Amino acid sequence: MDWTHLLQHYGYFAVIIGSFFEGETILMLGAYAVHQHVLNFWLLIVSAMIGGFIGDQLYYQIGKRYGYDFIDQRPKLKQRFQKASVLIENYPTLSILLMRFAWGLRTILPMIIGIKQYPVLRYMVINLLACFIWAFVVVSVGLQVSHWLHQFWQGFLHDDDYSAWIILAVIFCILLTRGVFMLISYVKSRR
Repeated sequence: MDWTHLLQHYGYFAVIIGSFFEGETILMLGAYAVHQHVLNFWLLIVSAMIGGFIGDQLYYQIGKRYGYDFIDQRPKLKQRFQKASVLIENYPTLSILLMRFAWGLRTILPMIIGIKQYPVLRYMVINLLACFIWAFVVVSVGLQVSHWLHQFWQGFLHDDDYSAWIILAVIFCILLTRGVFMLISYVKSRR
């Protein structure tokens, strides 16, 4: 999915959809759009909250309705389930507040909370606060990164002799990093 294209053409609706699925990528792009005065900071936050909240509620309901059967049919989720269950049993409120920041556990945590029959209304209130904290932090960091990148590029674009080499070096580093991650994923999947 090309989030940049979706964000450019659909704005806040793309943020809602992106926050439902992935989150950080679309919010970082949204923060750049705020930096460029294309989107509004607070509307971006609200859109991200809506998408994240709806996604979390869906996973909560899946856990509540289908429970352990849903987890048992998915071996990868079952491994994550065992790790995350301990965290949720010991710190349920803190787990809800921080689950949007738990990459790799973001879908399983709401399911476990549903499986554990955590009260729906209480979950919704805490999750709404968690979505606000997550959206505010990610967009704020994205704004700062956008500012730093803007300053960085402006400094280099004035020097025409080196700007092409710098752009090529950045592209090479991105491709190299992606290649390393793909290789690591491939090696892990072969085990």
